[in-house]
Amino acid sequence: MKKVWAIIAGFVCILIIAFFIKVNWIPEKYAVRISECKDYEPYILVQEAHYTGTGWVQVGDESGYFLAEAYKDIELTNGDALPLMDLYDKDYVNTFLCKVEYRGTVMHDAFENEIASYEILEWYPVYPVLRDTILPDWMYPKGFMTKREIGRQ
Repeated sequence: MKKVWAIIAGFVCILIIAFFIKVNWIPEKYAVRISECKDYEPYILVQEAHYTGTGWVQVGDESGYFLAEAYKDIELTNGDALPLMDLYDKDYVNTFLCKVEYRGTVMHDAFENEIASYEILEWYPVYPVLRDTILPDWMYPKGFMTKREIGRQ
């Protein structure tokens, strides 16, 4: 009888490991390294920001990353919406390289001045990809996002 329970426990462990690999280790969208960004010009770099009304700030462009005080609140209209993190932390947030089309400036209820508006044409996560999980970072790949993460919008 102990042998049967050991086989069942082993089978359950194998299923759990297989599910973990399927959910967290099958690439859907590969990350772009900063050294590769020139291949995507023109682009902007954006991050999720919960302190703004739009939810997104521009943190850089073709000239590189901005200083934190130069971040710009922007409005993104999606052709393809960016994934959001469940456990948002302003110091632990993914950056996205976005090929965009400038749509002009718009008024937004959260701001006194007009802000830039962009339509997303294509987007890529910037390396390293951060995961919102309580498990250690070394358990997850940093070079891509999975289908589950991309579906979180």
